[in-house]
Amino acid sequence: MTVRDLAGARAAFAAAVLAVAALVGWLSGSIAWGLVMALAAFIAWHAIQFRSFARWSRRPLGRPASRDAAWAALADRLYRAIGIGRTRSRGLVTTLRRLRTTTDTIPDGWVILRLDGEIEDYNRGARDRLGLSANDHGQNLVALVRNPGIVSLLRGEVDSDIVEIAAPADETRRIELRRIDIDAERALVMARDVTELNRLLTMRQDFVANVSHELRTPLTVIVGYLEELGEGDPDFETLRDVLPKLTPPARRMRALVDDLLTLTRLESAPLPSDETTEDIEVALMLDTIVAEARQLSAGMHDIVLHANPDLRLRGVSTELYSAFNNLVTNAVRYSPDGGTIDVRWYESAAGPRFEVADRGMGIAPEHLTRITERFYRIDLAGARVRGGTGLGLAIVKHVLRRHRSVLQVESELAKGSLFYCVFGADQARDDDASEAPTRAVGAPETAARPSAPAARAPPPRPPPPHAP
Repeated sequence: MTVRDLAGARAAFAAAVLAVAALVGWLSGSIAWGLVMALAAFIAWHAIQFRSFARWSRRPLGRPASRDAAWAALADRLYRAIGIGRTRSRGLVTTLRRLRTTTDTIPDGWVILRLDGEIEDYNRGARDRLGLSANDHGQNLVALVRNPGIVSLLRGEVDSDIVEIAAPADETRRIELRRIDIDAERALVMARDVTELNRLLTMRQDFVANVSHELRTPLTVIVGYLEELGEGDPDFETLRDVLPKLTPPARRMRALVDDLLTLTRLESAPLPSDETTEDIEVALMLDTIVAEARQLSAGMHDIVLHANPDLRLRGVSTELYSAFNNLVTNAVRYSPDGGTIDVRWYESAAGPRFEVADRGMGIAPEHLTRITERFYRIDLAGARVRGGTGLGLAIVKHVLRRHRSVLQVESELAKGSLFYCVFGADQARDDDASEAPTRAVGAPETAARPSAPAARAPPPRPPPPHAP
């Protein structure tokens, strides 16, 4: 009912009251008495309507039922206003729930505090980072998380409003706390796990230091000889004696730069696709790698190759050659003279498998998780004498990751090591494939295949100490 309709209803009701009053006054012979009776009836009627309206307003679940148009219109307008308010309230509740869900999915934690440290609210990330529980609302953060860094942060005793502390739930992890003042009475404390960031920063610092160290040594040798040559007028005999001494450090620097460029390319290049991969005849590739390893060994090791000539692999030939060659070369460098090195390529139950086993010095358990880090070296006697840039296993890790595989290592001190990787069954190719296999990188056109049984199981040779 509109305002105009409400005014009309009230005017009609007043006219009816006046008419009744006039009729009663005419019949009784007293106009005043008629007006009094009409007014009493009018008040009684509205008292009844008001009581009904008040009863309904205490619990306005449905539309009001009133015989009076004015009261019905008033109640209807109130009912509509209540409905709008309920809709808005439900919308606000939904928004708040979504906001809570959103803030709980944020990995960083946040805590709203009063100036005295009392907790007003926090999200799930704060529970995980600071070890809070669901019943910690209203508690003092300093009392719950006893750490001098938090006290200094809340008191404003740090210059940047940022402190780093050990995580209360796990002291091996580091938490960065940042204070943001909301108003004069409240502050927001953000908690972020910076363990991984610190590790990456440390790796970057170590990387710069290691590169500088690796380049400094050969550069020092080269500069020393050049300065010696520059001090006088060298003759042919002097040059013939000095120049060969400049070649090894120069080659070492070139190998280091090449490996660094290879790592950069592997990390930044897109993953291999059907357009960039090919069917690789791995047995022929390994024949070339083993031949080069025997030259490096100079007859000091017994390098045995067992490769299934019918098992090929879909991948990037240059990358896999680099990875396999690094593993075989490492076995030569870290195996004592007279040791045996087994190189195998066969189809296991899980898929194509490549492995290199040696009976060398072995690797202590604490080093196994870090040997694929850049420049990470184990202090083993004789290992540095035989060269290497310290980047080989890092290259292997990235190549295998790009080919959906992982480098696995099993080792025991003084008994030997087993390095292996398994590829997906869908990456295997056999002689029934329509596409011709790719020749191994660096292999001659007429290279003979290694003698190996055609069976897909590894040959019946005694396995290395830790071969499964």
